[in-house]
Amino acid sequence: MESSIKKMNREDWADFINNLINNSTYEVIGVKAKGKRFIFAPLESADELRLDYDTTILPPKKYFLPQYENLLSFDLSKQSVNIEMKEEKRIIIGVHPYDIIALQQMDKVYFDTYIDRFYKIRRENTIIIGSNILNVSERSFATSMKAHTVTSGYDLMVTDIGSSIIIEIGTERGKKLMERYATNITDATEAEIKKIEEIVESIESKDRKLKVDKENIPNLLKRNYEHPIWRELSEKCLQCSSCTIVCPTCYCFDIRDEVSLDLQGKRIRTWDGCLLPDFTRIASGEVFRKDKTERFRHRFYRKGLYIPERYNFIACIGCGRCSIACIPDIAGPFNVINKIAEDSEETRGEIIFEIPVTRGGEEETAYIPRNGIIRRIEKLTEFEKLFEIELEDSIDFNYQPGQFVEVSILGVGEAPISISSPPIKKGSFELVVRRVGNVTNKLHTLREGDKIGIRGPFGRGFDVKKFEGKNLIFVAGGIGIIPMRSLISFILDDSNRDRYGIVTILYGSKTPRDILFMDEIKEWEKKEDVIVKLTVDTCPEGICWDGCIGLVTSLFPEVKWQDIENTVAIVIGPPVMYKFVIKCLDTIGVKEENIYVSLERRMKCGIGKCGHCQINGIYVCKEGPVFNYTEIKDLPEAFE
Repeated sequence: MESSIKKMNREDWADFINNLINNSTYEVIGVKAKGKRFIFAPLESADELRLDYDTTILPPKKYFLPQYENLLSFDLSKQSVNIEMKEEKRIIIGVHPYDIIALQQMDKVYFDTYIDRFYKIRRENTIIIGSNILNVSERSFATSMKAHTVTSGYDLMVTDIGSSIIIEIGTERGKKLMERYATNITDATEAEIKKIEEIVESIESKDRKLKVDKENIPNLLKRNYEHPIWRELSEKCLQCSSCTIVCPTCYCFDIRDEVSLDLQGKRIRTWDGCLLPDFTRIASGEVFRKDKTERFRHRFYRKGLYIPERYNFIACIGCGRCSIACIPDIAGPFNVINKIAEDSEETRGEIIFEIPVTRGGEEETAYIPRNGIIRRIEKLTEFEKLFEIELEDSIDFNYQPGQFVEVSILGVGEAPISISSPPIKKGSFELVVRRVGNVTNKLHTLREGDKIGIRGPFGRGFDVKKFEGKNLIFVAGGIGIIPMRSLISFILDDSNRDRYGIVTILYGSKTPRDILFMDEIKEWEKKEDVIVKLTVDTCPEGICWDGCIGLVTSLFPEVKWQDIENTVAIVIGPPVMYKFVIKCLDTIGVKEENIYVSLERRMKCGIGKCGHCQINGIYVCKEGPVFNYTEIKDLPEAFE
């Protein structure tokens, strides 16, 4: 059997690299010196290639998920959209095993549920020539993360043993590359193969060692959520997110529109970081992870607990880049994990939360919206308008109450908006939009007949079959009534009403002027076995209001509750409302497993990849926005 481990002398290796640069159809990237550091960059000759480097400033991730990427181009004067997926062929030479493992991890993320076609095309068109580690970075702990060596994920793996270059062929594509562009290839001897084993063993002896096995990191973190190290170290943090920017396993991104004076624009995807203060800011201005300590801790928990719960790998490969990049030189994962491991006997407690994760199937999509036509606009209040949308392509638009869409306005951006109409409405759907951000402000200026972009529907909605035969309590605060209207309207429709029991609707607004859907509410009240109670926080002078004044929780004593054992409650409103409403539900006897909530977060991409809507280990856009209360009641970030 032909050996898959070959060798070339150094001169023939250089000729091979130069042939790739000068004679192949590939862009050739390699590791080059930049001052005292190293970078991945285009090679002009084999003389520039360095296989003796410790680590590069940025990982090769930048060639698969670029720092700045054009998702689509548009012309506002013509309202035209152009999608260009460049299929450049590329060879990357000198990738260390830990960076290969990082790319394999990225594959799991970007090929999960909704396949990212931009990433997929780059992966398919890139040949990876790995290089075994020769010099160990002083910040490395790759051996503890079992990332110092790798058996797959490369087309070729080279090792510079001094007298010659040893090359392991990993794929048929790698074999063909050598056959075409390399000369004087012979089989490696047993002694030369043994030399590779010695090099790997020398890495293990030089690398730093964690005081806990890699497999035990998730449980260690679960038991130390309140460890003082999070506040202690975060006080020094500059919130620059340099650590996440250089990380080969961080994949969060933002999407925004850029427009030039000639009305030509593009929708771009850029790297983003969870340590940045505005990372979880939503359109209304609220920040759901506003404390710096929370963001600092989230970075470690995302890598060491949340991602393992979702994808079954720890998102750290021990390269040490984050420690090198940190300006105040805060302890990186190595020192943090070791410190917690040392203190684990004193700080160990019960596992404080488990993370429910829903894994989807393989469904490919781009970040490209469908055209929607605004058929009707109705002004509801000073700040809210109702938009009836019809999709131009006439393809069925099936959704559940509680799901949302990404509304796109070229040149402005995208925003997640809850669907407010019931799914029994065919041919169009309704969105109720509060004017609070750039996209929603622009949407309020549009007219009937104008076009917008629609992506979705996304997320998990309400499973209406689970509510059949049950009494239902709806508790809405403020604009929480908007997504709730979809479910209420579905249940109270004549075709569905006999499947459900008594319906009680408790709805609180700031003032009488802020109450939405008053005409519909009056119709709801007329239906049999429907109880509606309204309240307002305040009633300004000159406004007629003979209803209740107080928080929505003040409505609970106004209802004579029946058959609570057979009752389901649905709660949607501002974050501050949830814990008080849930306490009221507990007081009247509603079981926790019969409570459902819908959460608002910055659901930027809508498909569980960008990271903005994450609460602990859950993506709200994917596992939610509708949750059973028992799924998330113990998650510290759920009801901030």
